[in-house]
Amino acid sequence: MTPSGQEPEPSKSRQRRERERAETRAEILRAARELARAEGWEAVSMRRLADRIGYSTNYAYRYFKGRDDILLAFVKDGFARLADNMRSSGTSVQAAAAAYLDFALDEPDLYQVMYGLGGVHVPAAETVSEGDAVGAVMADALGVTNPDDDRIARIWATAHGLAALHAIRKLPVDRAHLHRLLAASVDDLLRAPRQPEGDAR
Repeated sequence: MTPSGQEPEPSKSRQRRERERAETRAEILRAARELARAEGWEAVSMRRLADRIGYSTNYAYRYFKGRDDILLAFVKDGFARLADNMRSSGTSVQAAAAAYLDFALDEPDLYQVMYGLGGVHVPAAETVSEGDAVGAVMADALGVTNPDDDRIARIWATAHGLAALHAIRKLPVDRAHLHRLLAASVDDLLRAPRQPEGDAR
């Protein structure tokens, strides 16, 4: 008998079905990322993915509602991983910002879909909590409790801007140079006197 208040343990057949479902979803996601790396995210479609992994299109729809559902899975996973990387980088603002930039440089295809770059669009309203987690890491590094502290947005915008400019080859410098630019910008921001709340200047 299951103790009061505890959920009964899933049967072995159910555990197997859940494991197989997770493995198939992972296989579809792997195929989607491989296709995106080869041809861009616009090439990702349910039909192309089904062909790539040897399933029927209808079978693929059993695991994802459609292409947008697949992209959304990448966006949510990407922001979760980004926040984890920043959190594990150390406690300083500089370390968190550097981890952000490293993630963008190391995962360019994932970063592209996370931010809707290159013509990819995922509704931002569906990834608010994941994006907020990145801001929360920066807030912790800054030692602030207000999620709307303007320094969070300024550091985030600087790191993102450098990554985006580099991705479209408008800033063709190496990683070390990008990190120097980011570190200098963060240092300047931290040294600048803070403006009072509501000051529009």
